[in-house]
Amino acid sequence: MQKQHEKTMDEFKPIEFMRRLSFVGNHVMVFKHSLILKPENVSLFDYVRIDDYSRIEGGAGVILGNNVHFASFSGILGGGKCVIGDHCGVAQGARIITGTERITGYMSAASPMELRDSMRGQITIGRLTFIGSNSVIMPNVTIHDGGVVGAGAVVTKDVAPWTIVAGVPAIKIGEREKL
Repeated sequence: MQKQHEKTMDEFKPIEFMRRLSFVGNHVMVFKHSLILKPENVSLFDYVRIDDYSRIEGGAGVILGNNVHFASFSGILGGGKCVIGDHCGVAQGARIITGTERITGYMSAASPMELRDSMRGQITIGRLTFIGSNSVIMPNVTIHDGGVVGAGAVVTKDVAPWTIVAGVPAIKIGEREKL
């Protein structure tokens, strides 16, 4: 029995890494092969699960509420701020883009800062939401409580509460019953 427990513990980030996070709630699972940059800017509340091969950039701050599942190959990128409410599912390959380069400057991170025009924003994702596979959420967007983003959607504007959006750019295709 002891060997099985040890094997299971090897699947997760070591305790030394977890201590670098800003906040860690109870029963948090951060799988070993996930990547968290600037962990000191990342807060994970109770029952958060971050799967292998996902990427979270702490940037200006990342908060994952209770019972958030962050699936493999999904990411929070761009250096801005991201707040995700309780009971949110982020499916495989979803990208939450908190910052980007603007076309009014050089658009390479390798270019000198004085030639670039980068922007950092905030993305807020409410409670009881779902972000579908391979969707993209652009900077300064709010997905309100109960919102659903369909697979492959590109969200450039706020999503109203209990609304389902899909497409490129994402548009309303339906509504959910309030839970």
